[in-house]
Amino acid sequence: MTKKINAMQCGIMLCLTTISLKFLVFPSVFASYAYKDIYIPMLIGLGLDFCFTLIVLRAIKNNPHLTFFELLNRSFGKVFARIVIGLLFIYFFCKGVLIIKEIHNYFNEALFESINWFVFVVPLFALLAFMMVKDFRTFGRTVQFFLPLILLSLIVTILIPSTEADFTNLLPVLEYGGKGVFNALLHCSFAFGDYLILFLLMGKVSYTQKTQKIILICVGITDLLVLLFYVVFASIFGNVGLNHSLALSEVLLYTNITTHTGTVNWLNIIVWLVILFLEAGLMFLCSSKALTELCNFKNKYVPMMVVCVILVGAIVYLYLNLIRAVQIVTSTVFGASIIGFQVVLPIVCLIGTKILSGNRKVTLVDVYNNKLVKYQLTNISAGKTELKLQSKKLKLTPQIKIKTPLVKEVENA
Repeated sequence: MTKKINAMQCGIMLCLTTISLKFLVFPSVFASYAYKDIYIPMLIGLGLDFCFTLIVLRAIKNNPHLTFFELLNRSFGKVFARIVIGLLFIYFFCKGVLIIKEIHNYFNEALFESINWFVFVVPLFALLAFMMVKDFRTFGRTVQFFLPLILLSLIVTILIPSTEADFTNLLPVLEYGGKGVFNALLHCSFAFGDYLILFLLMGKVSYTQKTQKIILICVGITDLLVLLFYVVFASIFGNVGLNHSLALSEVLLYTNITTHTGTVNWLNIIVWLVILFLEAGLMFLCSSKALTELCNFKNKYVPMMVVCVILVGAIVYLYLNLIRAVQIVTSTVFGASIIGFQVVLPIVCLIGTKILSGNRKVTLVDVYNNKLVKYQLTNISAGKTELKLQSKKLKLTPQIKIKTPLVKEVENA
């Protein structure tokens, strides 16, 4: 049996997807539509994501032993399940490609004047391939190891620049009306939908009474930090935030605390590179797992190689051009499609859970997972065993024939 991840690891991976696209290029993209009100569409988007997270966690709680593919297969059929899993593969693959392009741009802006794409891509492919052959539990433990550095980096990125920010730049609120907020939500919808990773974690989470609480606390803290970053960004740059296409590096210019090795912003940049590599690895790990479900691969190296081949084609097509990639994901058709996907999928999950609960029958899996009954074997003889199941609502006494004596008592199965 595959070892499951705990609630903290699930919450941390969900947090990693939450910050994946929100700290580099997208602040300036939000600002191109909403100007200094970029924190308003971010607040709305994060709020909707939080609500959808509650829906998906409810489905996981009701079906702790089912994967998302199994839930869809039992509720709507195999064809529908494969279509949805295929769309999830495309979704996470596209996010991974965009993160790779952000990393390349970050290298050129923050660390090098120019870096050869071949020198950049080959080591990155080796790292991504290594991550894709691992499981979610291994990845969760890795991210858990880096959690203190990630939290410290987020705090430094937000709080220290805020000391130089002019919060009067936030006023007046909605100076240009609500149209900009609506356009920002439409064209930047790809930055949201972070809860979709929970669909790939279904059946892999060890669900207890505290699981939902722990995950929601992780998500709430991360959402608050992201929102504060957008408030600080708008406070520093005001209406000209659209001109600052690499938000993270440019906000860190306001980090002037010095250390023995120089200003602390360089240490923060190094930590953020680790975060970005983890984010890219998580996106392609999700796409690899979705591809495995889609094609029923038995060998874990096959989906890894397929993803790498498709990734080569995407990189050659876009040639690591971040502007070209951003133009695609912020187009009206793409944005509307992503919004529909993000809204419909939790509803489908909710309907599927309802269908399964309506057709539910008591099985040994239910007995084991939900502790419905207490049972014991009694009246043992060489050729006959009487099985008694006792609970408040269920009393059965079936006869089971066996060839050898059996003595066993099970409590709280």
